[in-house]
Amino acid sequence: MTKEELKEHLLNTLPPVLCRQGVEKYTGGLIKAQTMRRMDCQGTGPLEGRFKRNRKVFYTREPFVDWFIEESSPLV
Repeated sequence: MTKEELKEHLLNTLPPVLCRQGVEKYTGGLIKAQTMRRMDCQGTGPLEGRFKRNRKVFYTREPFVDWFIEESSPLV
C-alpha cells in the first residue's frame, strides 16, 4: 500500500475528530494513548488540529492523518 492509498483509506475510515484513547483503536494498536501523550509533551505529536476539551485531548482527522503518514517510514 502506498502512502497515498494509506492516506485515502485513513481519511475515509477515521471519524472527523478522534480522542487520544481512540488513536490506539483506529491505528490497530500501532500507537498507544500513552505514546501520544508523551509525543504531545515532547512536541513531536500532531500539533495542528489538536485541542483539549475538559481533560481529554482530541485530534482532527486531516492533520492527524498527515502527521501519521509523515511519521511512517517505508519497510523497504
